[in-house]
Amino acid sequence: MLGPQGQPYATHMPTERLTASITQPHPDDSRLRLLALLHSPSASGSDTTICRIASHLAALGHSLVRVPDPADPAELARLARKHGADALIGTHAFFSGRSFRGSGLPYVLVLGGTDVNEFAHDPECLEIMTRAVSEATAIVAFNEDFMQRCLRVWPLAEGKLYHIPQGVRTRPSDFSLRGHAQLPPDALIFLLPSGLRPVKDPLFLLSSISQWHRDDRRINLVIAGLAYEPSYHELTLRRIGSAAGVHYVGALAQHDLHAAMREAVAVLNTSLSECSPNAVLEAMDLGCPVMVRDIPGNTCLVRHEVTGLVFGTADDFGVQARRLLADRQFARKIARQGQEFVARAHRLDSERAGYAAVVSLLAGRLRHRSPCPQQAERRPS
Repeated sequence: MLGPQGQPYATHMPTERLTASITQPHPDDSRLRLLALLHSPSASGSDTTICRIASHLAALGHSLVRVPDPADPAELARLARKHGADALIGTHAFFSGRSFRGSGLPYVLVLGGTDVNEFAHDPECLEIMTRAVSEATAIVAFNEDFMQRCLRVWPLAEGKLYHIPQGVRTRPSDFSLRGHAQLPPDALIFLLPSGLRPVKDPLFLLSSISQWHRDDRRINLVIAGLAYEPSYHELTLRRIGSAAGVHYVGALAQHDLHAAMREAVAVLNTSLSECSPNAVLEAMDLGCPVMVRDIPGNTCLVRHEVTGLVFGTADDFGVQARRLLADRQFARKIARQGQEFVARAHRLDSERAGYAAVVSLLAGRLRHRSPCPQQAERRPS
C-alpha cells in the first residue's frame, strides 16, 4: 500500500494506517537493547534483510547485537542476559520461533518465504511457528500477498501484523563478472542470483539456455549463490558442468553481486516460491531488466511488460528473452520503469519509519510489563 504522496508506510492489519505520530520514535521512548538472530550465511537474502533492519534500528538510537541463532531457548536466554537485551528480533517464524518461544522477552518476527511456502505444510514446524506467532509482539510481512497468506494460516496474527515493504540499498563495487567468469567481451549475460536449493530451482532454464548458446555463442547463463545442501549442490554442479554456456561462480559479496547485475542483459528469478526477493529489487534499483518466474512472490513486485518480464515456462522465457535482446528500446523502458517503482515503493526511509513504529510497540510492552516472572507470558493483542 502507498500513502497519499505515493510513499509506502507501515500498515497495521486489517486496514488501519500507522499515523505520523507513531511512525517516528516518540521523544520519550526509551532506547532499547535488541538482540537480532542470524540464521543464514553472509550473502544470503535473509542475512541481507536482517543486516539492513539492524542498520535502521541502530540509526534510530537503539543498541543492537547480531548473534548466530542458537536454535535453543535456554541458550538464547543466556545470550540475552549476557548482552542485557530488552527485546528480540529475527527473520523467519520457524527459525527464530524455535529460540524465541518461552524467552520471556518481547519480540518481533519478520516473516520469510519458507515460513508459509514450505514450513507451514509440516505439522511439527507449523506447531513451532504457531506458538511463535501467538507470543510475538509484532509480525512483519513484506507485501500484501504474504499478509493475506499469513492470516489464512494464522488468523490469530490479525491485530499485530504489519506491512513494511523492503527498502533497497545498492552499492556496486568495481568487480567484473565478465572477467571473473572468463567470458568474452561480446558475451550476453543472463544472471541468476540463486542459492542452490530445490525451492530456488536454479536448473529450470539450463536446457533452454544451453541450446540457445549452441545457436548463439554470445548467450551465457551465470548462476551466483550459496550452496545449502551437499547432495543438491553436487547434482547442480554435475548438470552445470555438462551444459554449454552455463557457469556457476559461487556466492558473491553483495557489492560484487550489484556490480555483476550492471553487466547483465537481465537478472533472473526462477524460484518455485518466494516472499519478496531482494535480488530482484536490487536489480531494478540498478536499472537492470528483470525476468521472473510466474509466482506470487515475484509478480507482486514485477508487472509484466511494465517493470519487467514474467515467464511461466522455459519456452516462454526464450521468447521473452529474445524480445528483450531484439528491442533495446523496450528493454530500456521496462528497466527505467522498474527503477522508478523501487524508488517510489521501496524507499529506505519508509522502511526505517516502519520499524521505528514496531520498535515503539516493543518499548510500550516493556513499560507495561509485570515485574513478576510468573506473569510475564504475553497474550495476543
